Amino acid sequence: MKKFIFFNLILLFMIMLSFICFAKAQTEKKEDFYSQLCRGIIRLEHNEEIKEKSSNKITNITRPDGTAFFVRSGDDLFVVTARHVVEKEYDLHARVQCKNRITGDNEVILLKLKRDKWVFHPEDESIDTNYVDVAVMKIGWIPDRGIKHFRYELPNTEEANQNQLPFEDPLPPDSILVFGFPLDIGFKLSEQKPLGRLGIVSMVTGNKFLKINNKFAEEKAMIIDAKMFPGNSGSPIIIQLSLLQSEIKLLGLVIAMNENMDYGVIEPVSRIRETIEIAKKEPKNMDCWFLLN
Repeated sequence: MKKFIFFNLILLFMIMLSFICFAKAQTEKKEDFYSQLCRGIIRLEHNEEIKEKSSNKITNITRPDGTAFFVRSGDDLFVVTARHVVEKEYDLHARVQCKNRITGDNEVILLKLKRDKWVFHPEDESIDTNYVDVAVMKIGWIPDRGIKHFRYELPNTEEANQNQLPFEDPLPPDSILVFGFPLDIGFKLSEQKPLGRLGIVSMVTGNKFLKINNKFAEEKAMIIDAKMFPGNSGSPIIIQLSLLQSEIKLLGLVIAMNENMDYGVIEPVSRIRETIEIAKKEPKNMDCWFLLN
């Protein structure tokens, strides 16, 4: 009899524990896809001093430069963008949306990116061909804050099943999503939000086929059929999600656009992986995170 009572008590306890866990799971709100993108895609900016002629008053203005995003590989964190966005005479910064792991609050942290810390793809430009337009910086993790990132993991590793950077480049007519920060498209937002566009991979160009600024695009560059806007340079190209395709995959990044024809030029994911492999050997940019007042 005692064994029967003891067994029933154990069974009742397990049922109650299962109910509590289920109730907790029901009340926890899952972060939506777009909110995650807002913590993984950033707008690159720089400060510019403007002197007023009438009063000689100097005003600091923030100017946007382009778009970037985070990629994680193992324990390393990287910022990825287009090379032409960061090849400037000044340093860049970004206001990064993150989640405070201690309080659970959403915060904005300043990320400072020094111009001499960027790593570029080794295939440089020639007399008639443009360079591979990818730039990567290895940075330290932000203490006690959470951001979102794409995962790049190599085969035959424990994290291989989490890889989001495919080992095959996209081909026409793969459906894609493009998320980036517009410079000026007729409206202003109280906080930074990436703008999404639909499209497809429409053409694989091949070497010495696509000419940009009097030079041919590098041989792996591709054309996407998607509406572009100033500020899209460095924007991540993501596979379009559907019922049949629910896994988030990074397919490339935007390097050029044609406003009149509504198409963009991209570097494929293989070029991102190749540049990250080089950046892995570089020291981390540790002193890069700053609290905003």
